[in-house]
Amino acid sequence: MKTLVTIADAGLREMFWQDRVLDKLKRISKVDFVPMDERFASEQLAERIGDYDACITSWGSPYFTPEVLAGAHKLKFIGHGAGSVASIVGEDMFATPIKVTSANKVLAHSTAECTVSLMFAGAWNHAGYTARLKQGQWSVNNRETVLGVSRRVIGLVGYGEISKQVIRMLKPFGTTILLYSGYCPTPEAEALGVELCGLNELFERSDIVSLHNTWTPRTQGMIGAEQLRRLRDGGLFVNTARGPIVSEEALAAELRTGRISAALDVYDQEPLPADHEFLTMPNVLCLPHIGGYHGLLKRELCEFIVDELGRFAAGETLQGQVSLEHYHRLTPR
Repeated sequence: MKTLVTIADAGLREMFWQDRVLDKLKRISKVDFVPMDERFASEQLAERIGDYDACITSWGSPYFTPEVLAGAHKLKFIGHGAGSVASIVGEDMFATPIKVTSANKVLAHSTAECTVSLMFAGAWNHAGYTARLKQGQWSVNNRETVLGVSRRVIGLVGYGEISKQVIRMLKPFGTTILLYSGYCPTPEAEALGVELCGLNELFERSDIVSLHNTWTPRTQGMIGAEQLRRLRDGGLFVNTARGPIVSEEALAAELRTGRISAALDVYDQEPLPADHEFLTMPNVLCLPHIGGYHGLLKRELCEFIVDELGRFAAGETLQGQVSLEHYHRLTPR
């Protein structure tokens, strides 16, 4: 078997391809890397792909255009050392016998941890208390409280690998978890210990709402003024999914009232402009889209794909295989 690794970025190469991971790959397959820090686009991939049985990709890898697929005579496996595969393959890929898999399970664990950390930081008003302390103000014990997370009602919008991990991480805190999704069957929800409900009902009943849908034309702007006004007074809105799923104008309007707070990792425009209103609001905690940055997990993305290649070579079931049905739910590239 021959494998082409189309990761040209030097920083990603250093992060992903530690000696033990590379040795593991070499035990499975002969391997070639594209030139480091040089342009390697779809045109170059089309010229080279015909010699390879497998291809490992990540952020910045070229897209599998029809021209690439036409030349991929031997290709049987594409492993994406990142999350969504929509940045590298189109729907036409799923009309071929090529197996497509991704390290989304690994990345989801990182994003879920970021989500839960934002729940705690927002519900405990870390940003607000830090700002006040730096201004010389101390807390007032006889009248101040925080929302907190334990025993609260938490609403999750969207169901996938990240939601599953968030549910698992929240279990020790005695939370009641509501879920809005068309992809979670009732028996599965019951097994997870969560309650399925409508979107508006979820906002009305939740102390904390966390967004986990993918961004597609169907979900763009699905959270607007109608939903946000239903969130309880003192409630917290968390978004580690994608900015455009929420009406940013409606969210800003609700936050201006001071009635709710938000903890955000994603925005309509990224990077977030330095003069953006969110950065001046005392009830908004902003992060610069770092949900996938867990050091250990990020380094393991391509190791997961190497293990997937090993499973593929052994005829075993792939753990991260992407189906056409799942592909249709992904955020477009």
